[in-house]
Amino acid sequence: MATWSYEAFASANSARSGITELERKMTELLESLGARAEHAKTAMTNVVGGPARAVIYYPDKALALPSASKIAGWKKGDANTIADSADTERYKEEMYQSIVEMLNALSDTQAALSKISATACKDGCATITIWYPTEIA
Repeated sequence: MATWSYEAFASANSARSGITELERKMTELLESLGARAEHAKTAMTNVVGGPARAVIYYPDKALALPSASKIAGWKKGDANTIADSADTERYKEEMYQSIVEMLNALSDTQAALSKISATACKDGCATITIWYPTEIA
């Protein structure tokens, strides 16, 4: 079974320049992963009034999986934080680490087929959500 890890990024800039900076960093990491990038999961947000953030989840090895002819259903899990936009450690501890723990608890096929999205934070919680298949045929 694969073990999943993540790398999180925060830009020094806000607005479009922050997103462009993150896109460059994410592209560099994805390119360095080689075949492991095929099942990598990415999410990016711009925290209103603060730095843009991104995270990439990736397996420790390339996954060779049979193709799924049918997925019976989907479940979701999420993690959130109400951290100040500058509190990078709290983002990692409360959101990013929770999702990597969920990925590591799934089968390789469930984790590889999962989908991830993220929301930004303004006067509330930032959230990352993972959807994963319940049964695969």
